[in-house]
Amino acid sequence: MKLPFQKPLFEEFISQSLKKFEQHLREQKMKEGTITQRMRGAREFARFLTDRPHRYREHTTGTI
Repeated sequence: MKLPFQKPLFEEFISQSLKKFEQHLREQKMKEGTITQRMRGAREFARFLTDRPHRYREHTTGTI
């Protein structure tokens, strides 16, 4: 898939966005289990956006 921008720049943006999202969840004083679950979904979506989806049964916690 051809992207209209540099992929490393987009990956850096995604990485920073994930960090800010986690900070936001912590500021909302959510339980750790809730934060973990939401971050797992956010990371999987980020992998989809960067065209690197996980393989079947691949461990995905904290991989991005």
